[in-house]
Amino acid sequence: MRLDLSPANAELYRGLEIRELAGKPTLVSPPDLAIPGIVGNLARMPIDADEVILTGSMAIWAYLVVFHYLHGKTKRIYYEDGRGQRILVAAHG
Repeated sequence: MRLDLSPANAELYRGLEIRELAGKPTLVSPPDLAIPGIVGNLARMPIDADEVILTGSMAIWAYLVVFHYLHGKTKRIYYEDGRGQRILVAAHG
């Protein structure tokens, strides 16, 4: 499954504040409020047990939160750089 971490992913950021800044959607909820919201939203999303591909423009702390949540819930986690290159960042089983 592909998981877009950009602010365009309404399901991932449900309940958090997204505003347009400098012409692009931006998560403006502070990390201490956003992290539990992101984790709660992930818990309600179906996660592919075989692989998840993380993609989308977002702050590194959000990637780390999502990676930590997914670790152990899927066999492989990839990062896709937006130019079509996938990098395997975790593999289990």
